[in-house]
Amino acid sequence: MLSLLMVFSGTYLIPVLISILLYRFKVIPSLMMENARDRRWPYAIGALCFFLTSHLIHSAGLAAEASNYLMGAALVIVLHLALLPFLKPSAHLGGLGGFLGMLLAVSAKYALNLLPFIALLMLLAGIVSSARLSLNAHDGRELLLGFGSGLLVVFCTVYFLT
Repeated sequence: MLSLLMVFSGTYLIPVLISILLYRFKVIPSLMMENARDRRWPYAIGALCFFLTSHLIHSAGLAAEASNYLMGAALVIVLHLALLPFLKPSAHLGGLGGFLGMLLAVSAKYALNLLPFIALLMLLAGIVSSARLSLNAHDGRELLLGFGSGLLVVFCTVYFLT
């Protein structure tokens, strides 16, 4: 239970609260972060929170897969941050791709049949992609880049570092 609290706090609660503070202090104009430049500080802070949570999970001696998953997710955020001057990769699809990458890595590494979960996650990624397109939040290239970077980076981090 403590590990779930650490992950929830470090990867959701603290980044959200800091984003709210950035909005209140007018560092970002909106919590929607519609423009790529509005995402710089939240992404940098989010990546730092993910790195620190990964280190905390590792230091606590918890599952290496969890620590490496969070490290991979932090790397995806840093990659998306680096790409922001050129385009706006989908963070939603980066997260879904990263989770799929983790499932695929664990499935391959430990010969587990996670196919039902993988199929469900693929369906969810399709639904989220459709929603992001219909909202004009991203174009297809940004969705593919977000999903592909999450999938590849997290898969490699979990599979090769665990």
